[in-house]
Amino acid sequence: MSDAPSPQPAVTGVPTPQRVLNANFLRLNVAAFLSMLTMSMFNLLPYYLELRGASQGFYGAVAGSMGISNFIVMMAFGHTADRWSRRTSVFIYSLPMVAASGLAIMAMTQSLNWYFLVRLLQGVYMGLGFPIMYAWVVELTPPGRKHEAVALFGVAGLTANTLGPLIGEMILNAQPDPNHPDAYLPVFWTSLVIMIGSALSLFLVPSVKPASSGEEERQSIMPLLRRPESQLLMIVTFVFGGMFGIYTSFGKNFTASLGLTYASVLFGTYSGGAIASRILIRPMTRLLMERNLIPVGFVGVAFTFLLLAVAKQYPGLAFAGLCYGFGHGVLYPALFVRFLDMQRPSEIGRATILYQGLFSAGWGFLPYLGGYYIQFTSFQSLFSLIAGLCGIGMLLHLQAERVVESRKQPERGAS
Repeated sequence: MSDAPSPQPAVTGVPTPQRVLNANFLRLNVAAFLSMLTMSMFNLLPYYLELRGASQGFYGAVAGSMGISNFIVMMAFGHTADRWSRRTSVFIYSLPMVAASGLAIMAMTQSLNWYFLVRLLQGVYMGLGFPIMYAWVVELTPPGRKHEAVALFGVAGLTANTLGPLIGEMILNAQPDPNHPDAYLPVFWTSLVIMIGSALSLFLVPSVKPASSGEEERQSIMPLLRRPESQLLMIVTFVFGGMFGIYTSFGKNFTASLGLTYASVLFGTYSGGAIASRILIRPMTRLLMERNLIPVGFVGVAFTFLLLAVAKQYPGLAFAGLCYGFGHGVLYPALFVRFLDMQRPSEIGRATILYQGLFSAGWGFLPYLGGYYIQFTSFQSLFSLIAGLCGIGMLLHLQAERVVESRKQPERGAS
């Protein structure tokens, strides 16, 4: 039996909506927004660890440990993505995020090693729960408008990526000594309350039950892993996720290294650029054509890190953030939809887990290596290296497209 995608009914249980911005789409956005608000507040965690005496290598390792659990849970439980209803799956995988915020509070009086477990628990959600939310939203979207739905759904997370660190910094600045580790206690408490709200808000969204394809291999992610074009895009996704991890995990530390206070400038302008690109995704797709979106996104990301390598003040950070927002805002949905299109419709849950799981694994793993790299070099050297990785990502994407095209040629000849 061929591994090539074939038409299948996708889901059962919910009528197909006529609009992308329907009530259920908005309700699911609330749940996603709250969960990513919690996650983005932990962008301040590396700086908290630095205040408690951690080295660059240590806080990079803690930030990167999320990638370990991403990979483990993706391989161990990815096959369950299309087994349960979407609400059941996302709720179950949200509970480790709740536990992570609670553990972060407890660990303030314990060894710093406990924060490895905090990130490992967050990795369970980012590897399983959050990706299934994307499958859920695609299934609540009119056919043929996946690019638009994925792009607009991402606005919730992008907004949260700005507000999370900003809320955290505002809480810190309300404390007697914002640079004392104890000032982070209300930050972690706030993250716990918000994540509980995210888990409960899932019950406002009608659940979706994936349709059965009737195939024995349905409960495995191996068919996806065997496709050569998927393998290439998985590497691209891993690298892309790592770039995002470097940007978010080290943003606060990099800002502080320049003698500046507000990393939220870096995060806020990124979100502004990314949201603008998501809102304009339809005209951009018509103008650039779908096949060019991924290379354009990589160019924006590469330019960002070159700017960061020379930035000294807030204007430089703001401009770099806008460039990263544009690049990320275009690249994430374009790469995600292209990866889904290479799989069977009945594999959508597993495909989203594989995509987001690899993105999150890169988000964790590259900061793990980057922390040790910075310890012996500098932020500027790391950012220059990341810009070079964008070129490798573009080459791998082009190779994946060649593989897909070569597979189609025999099919055209047969017809």
